[in-house]
Formats: sequence, structure tokens, C-alpha cells
Amino acid sequence: MSTAQALQKDKLYTNARIKSYPSKTVVQVSNRPLFPVDQGKPPPPCNTPPHEPPPSNDADRSEPPDRESNPRAPAKDPARAKAESKRRARASVTDIALLNPFTYFFTWTLNGNLIDRYDAETVSRKLQTFLSNATQRKGFQYVLIPEYHKRKKGEDRPALHMHGLCNLGAVQIERALSENGRGLTDDEGRPIYNVLDWKWGFSTCVPLDGEYDRAIHYVTKYITKAKDKIFGKWYFSSRGLKKKPDIIPLEPIPYDEFRDAEKLQTHQQFESEIYSGVKIISEKNPPLAPIKSTE
Repeated sequence: MSTAQALQKDKLYTNARIKSYPSKTVVQVSNRPLFPVDQGKPPPPCNTPPHEPPPSNDADRSEPPDRESNPRAPAKDPARAKAESKRRARASVTDIALLNPFTYFFTWTLNGNLIDRYDAETVSRKLQTFLSNATQRKGFQYVLIPEYHKRKKGEDRPALHMHGLCNLGAVQIERALSENGRGLTDDEGRPIYNVLDWKWGFSTCVPLDGEYDRAIHYVTKYITKAKDKIFGKWYFSSRGLKKKPDIIPLEPIPYDEFRDAEKLQTHQQFESEIYSGVKIISEKNPPLAPIKSTE
């Protein structure tokens, strides 16, 4: 971190950057010049050799959302395109959660007597209405990932449910009780609550403890597990949240020199292959110090 240098503006792409969050910074170094210096430019296509300059296409953005307003031509490699879409979605959920500290993890299920819990279109309409009312009237903030249950015996298709992180605002919860009236807790001893505003089925709501990064990882794994988008998206989030961290492009850093076996073992660094042969190492560091006013 101490050797990182802010990038001179004469370059279009670099292999290193800092992503700044309130609780930490993340230094990312790739084995190729992947990160646009101008955040309005797209990343280079994954089949471009590292020594060739990436083509420019100002119609795209550096990190496109998981759902585009204009349909694209079919991908040459659908499996890789889906994997990249899911990677971007996981990164976006992680950014949202780190930029907007949430206080609860929730799960909402659906009661088959109240709603067709197998029909995505029906569930989507009811869910969007609920979320709109909760956010606008009660200040509910969320990032939510829909998921299919495992198909049960006798079912011709799986039922839907939702997981997410939230700040309740004025949404009401009450302690979940066992049949003998004792307060329920999860496997880690945290109290379990029910969300009274959720009327379409059963709900649980658990306060987040100090392992916030673990909670984020737990939520994003539902995107990893998903076979396809549900309701047309990998995830949903409320309006008004900050969704993109401040990004500081850095002068190129040699990948092999940045890679530290000890830091990888202690999970200060994480290495991932985002395309075939294209890797990124992410290293956690303390948050950036605020800039002092000179006045």
C-alpha cells in the first residue's frame, strides 16, 4: 500500500486501483491493464492480449449493471457471459453493502395459501409493491437476492423466497418465539425476529454482529448458486443508496511482486480469476485518512 502511486492522467488503462469504503480500502492489482483510468470508459474485452491497447466504446460503462436497457446480441460463449454477469452482480452487492452499512439479515418466504409462490411474475408484482411502500413510507433500505427453494417431492417447479441485508427504518419486527414462549436464536446465539410488515409468508430477521464481511459473503453466495436471473435481475436494491465506491487509479504495479503468499494464506489478500488467464488480487487495508482542510 505504501508503494502505491496515483496514476498520471496520460494513460487510458492501468492494472492497479484503490476502491475506497468507509470501513476500509481495497487495493486491486490485475495481471493485465484492466482498469479504465476514465471511469466512463469500458474495461478491455477479455480476449484482448495484454500487450494490445483495448478498443474504446463510449456507449458502455466501466462496470455495466447486470441488466441492460438495450438487449445485446447473443454472447459467443453464453456460459462465460453468465459467469461474468454473476461476478459483476456479486461485486455490486459487495460495494452496496460496504458503502451502506446494514444492520439486519433477513429471509422472506411465501405462503402458498396467500400467493402463488411458484410463479415469478406474480411474486415479482407483490414484492415490488411491498418494497416500494416500505422504502417510501417507512425508510426501509435493502439489498435483496431472490432464490428458488430446492424442489420438494410432488412439486413440478420450485418455490421462491428472498434473502437480503437491510436497515429497517420504521418497518416493525417482533421477537420470534418457540411453542413454549421462549425467544428463538440462531446457531450463533443471535436473537431471531419476525418482520411484521411482511404479510405474504414467514419471515426471519437477525441482527448483524461484528462479522460484517462474512455476512456480505453469505448473501452474495446466493448469486453464485443461482442458475439464472429471477425477476430479470440477480439482485435488487433500494434507491438512495450509494452504490459505487470512490476509485483511485494507480500507476501500474507488477502483479507477481504484489502477490504475497503469506497475505493470501491469512486472507489479507484474495486472488480470483475473472476471465481465462486474467487474474485480480484484492488486498484489504485501513480506510483512507480524511483530507484536512487548509483553511
